[in-house]
Amino acid sequence: MNPATWLGRFLFAMLVLSMQGEFVTQLGCVALTGFDTFWGVELAQRLRRRQGPLRVVGIDLECPLRGSDGIDFFHLDLMDEFAEEALAEILLKTGAEAVVHLGYRTSPTRFPEADRSLNVEGTAKVLGAVQEAGVSKLVVASSTMLYGARPDNPNFLIESQPLRGNRESSYLKGRIDAEEQVRTFASHALGTEVTVLRSAWAMGPRYTDEITAFFSREFVPTCLGYDPLLQFVAEDDLLAVYEAAVCESHPGVFNVVAQGVLPLSTLLALAGRKRCPLPTPLFDRWPRLSAWTDSPDPTSSFYDYLRYLWVADGEHGWSEFGELRYTTREAWISFVSAAHVERYR
Repeated sequence: MNPATWLGRFLFAMLVLSMQGEFVTQLGCVALTGFDTFWGVELAQRLRRRQGPLRVVGIDLECPLRGSDGIDFFHLDLMDEFAEEALAEILLKTGAEAVVHLGYRTSPTRFPEADRSLNVEGTAKVLGAVQEAGVSKLVVASSTMLYGARPDNPNFLIESQPLRGNRESSYLKGRIDAEEQVRTFASHALGTEVTVLRSAWAMGPRYTDEITAFFSREFVPTCLGYDPLLQFVAEDDLLAVYEAAVCESHPGVFNVVAQGVLPLSTLLALAGRKRCPLPTPLFDRWPRLSAWTDSPDPTSSFYDYLRYLWVADGEHGWSEFGELRYTTREAWISFVSAAHVERYR
C-alpha cells in the first residue's frame, strides 16, 4: 500500500471515530411514529428548533399540530394490513434517514387484542419498513417496567438483565415481545444503527398518563406492608436523551433513569397525598383501585410495582448520554408542584 493510500484510510478512520457521540449535522430527515402523543409532539418541536435544515415527518392516525413549519404529516394506522408497505413508501418518498418508534400503547386498555396488534404487529411492520427503505438509524421507546417487579430482583437492574415482566399481563407480554423483535432485528440488520431507550416512569409539569393520574388521587391505594423504592425520569431529561439518540451515534440498549431513589411513603408525603394501605386481595376485587382501571389484565400486573423492587441501574445510560439534569426527587417535585397549581386554577 502506498503512503498516500494509507494516509487517506487513516484520516477516514479518524473521522469516523470522531463522530461517535458527536452531533451528526448532515442528518436531513427524521420520521416519528406515534406522532400524536406528548413525546411525538415535543420531540418533533425540539428537532425543528435545532440549527440546520432538519425535516421532521410525523406518522399517526391524527395530526396534533397544524401549519407547523418543517413538519410533514402522513396518516397511517400501524394496525392496518398493509401498513408495512405504506410506511416503507413514506420513508422512501421523504428520504428519512432516522426513524423514532413511539407508536406504542403506554398502558393497557380494555381491548388487549388491539393493544397487542399495535405493540407487537405494529413494531414488526415498522422494522420491516425500516429494512425495506434502508433507513440508517432506528430509535425505539421502551420501559424499565419490562424488567418486572419481583421480590428476587437485584438492587439495580442492568441492561443485560432478562425482561421478566408479568406475562399474565397481555400488555406487558406484548411490550416484551415487541422489544425481543427489535433485539433480533438489531442483531441481523445491516446498515441500521438501533438504539433502545428503557425509561423509568416519566414525571414533570406537562406530561400526563395513567401513572401520573394514579398518583394525583387524594387517597392513593398502596399495598399493606410494602414500601418500595421508586425512581423516575424528568420529562425534559427523557426528551433530551431522545434528541441525542436521534442526532448522535448511540447504538445499544440504555436505561434512562434519574439519579436517586425514594420510598413510596416519602414520595406521597412530599406530594401531600394520603396513603390508603389495603390488603393485596382487595385489589383483585376492585380493579378500579389500579392505575389500569379499564384493563382485563390482573391487578397484580400494576400493583407489583408498588410492592417489589424494580430499580434500574443508570450508569450505562449516564456514561453514554451524560448525567441527567434532574434527580428522582426533583422530577417528582416538578410533577407535584404543577398538580398543585392546576388545582387552584
